[in-house]
Amino acid sequence: MKEMPSNLMPVESLPVPKTRASSRGDVYDDGYLRVEHDNYYVACAGQPLDLPRKEFLIISRLVRNADRIVAGQELWRYAWAVKPNSGNNTLDFNAESLHVHIYRLRRKLEAHDLQIETMIGVGYRLRTRPASGMVQTDVT
Repeated sequence: MKEMPSNLMPVESLPVPKTRASSRGDVYDDGYLRVEHDNYYVACAGQPLDLPRKEFLIISRLVRNADRIVAGQELWRYAWAVKPNSGNNTLDFNAESLHVHIYRLRRKLEAHDLQIETMIGVGYRLRTRPASGMVQTDVT
């Protein structure tokens, strides 16, 4: 087995993002991305992001399932407040509308090196760390 260059480290050794409860409510904070679910607040590297409500609700649901696939229908139900089996047929799943909101959210997150991946026919996944198995670290 090849030895790993000294400026790379395995992803397994990185800190694991956590969702934690605080006195201010439910908060996701991985040291780079912070989402305060109860306060409708999102920040990347300390810079607040101005997100419309639907986009906030989408990222809120995605960070609660960081690095896992979330079905489009689940995002729709969460962001549009549709309860399963509620008999509310006025807000049927609208994939095109969801895609538009995801597109707009992606444009805002790209500036902060965050990605929302589309898993065609399955759902969406927020990538909170690099997709490769190695992370470049600064060596001075």
